[in-house]
Amino acid sequence: MNKHDNLEIIETTLLRGRVKLLQPKVGFHASIDTVFLAAAVAVKDRFKVLDVGCGVGSAGLCVISRNKNISMTGIDIQRELADIASQNAALNGVSDQCRFFQGDIQSEKIIPDNEFNAVIMNPPYLEGGTHTPSPEKIKATSHGEGISSATLEDWVKYAHRKLKQGGSLTLIHRADRLDDVIAVLVKKRWFGSLIVYPLWSHAGEDAKRVIISARKERYAPLVLKPGMVIHQPDGQYTAEADMILSEAAGIVLRE
Repeated sequence: MNKHDNLEIIETTLLRGRVKLLQPKVGFHASIDTVFLAAAVAVKDRFKVLDVGCGVGSAGLCVISRNKNISMTGIDIQRELADIASQNAALNGVSDQCRFFQGDIQSEKIIPDNEFNAVIMNPPYLEGGTHTPSPEKIKATSHGEGISSATLEDWVKYAHRKLKQGGSLTLIHRADRLDDVIAVLVKKRWFGSLIVYPLWSHAGEDAKRVIISARKERYAPLVLKPGMVIHQPDGQYTAEADMILSEAAGIVLRE
C-alpha cells in the first residue's frame, strides 16, 4: 500500500493480471461491470477512445489490453482519480497511448469535439434525489447523480459532442433504468441504432445490468440481444463470462 494525496492506495489487478491497478482503498472500485463494459467496445487500429468518468482508468486500460494500437483519453471530475489513472497507464506500460484529465463534463473545454471513434462510460447508477449519498466522497460521486450536478442527459450530451459522426457510445447501467437511458439517447435524436445487451447474475433471474451501444446520428431499429448469464448455479462463472473476465475476450454487439 502507499499514500496518494492522503488517500490510502491498494494494488489490484483485472483480467487475470493483464491490467494492473492502483485504487483508493476506500471508495468506488473497479468491478466486473468495468470489465464487461470494456469488452463490449469494438475497437480497430488507430481508433481514438474516450472514457467519460474514467476513475482510475480501469475500463480504458481493459480496452487497451485488447488492442494496443489505439489511443485512450479519460476525464474524471475528481483530480485524485485522474492522477491515479495516469499512474496506472505508466504501470501498464501504455503512457504513450493515454491521456487523463480532471474536468467537469458540463464545462470542460480541453478535449476536442467531434474527435473520437468511440466513447465509453459507466455513469452514476442512482438518480439524483432518490438516494442517500455515501459519506465517502469518491463513492458518492461515482454512484449517484446530483453530487457533481451532472445528470444522465449531461453525460449523453457530452458523449455526443465528443464523438465523430457515426461514432459509437457504449455504456453500462442498471437494468431498471433502461427506460431512462433510452429516453435520453433518442430525446434529441443524438443517437440511434441502439443495441441492448442484458446481463443476468443467474439464469431465471431478472437482469440487474444492461450494456447499451448507440451510434451518433445513425438510425436503425433497436436490437435486443440474448445477453449473458454470469454465474452458474454453484456461484462459479459461466464459461462465457469467464472468457471475458479472465481471458479478455470481447462481447460482439455489432457485426
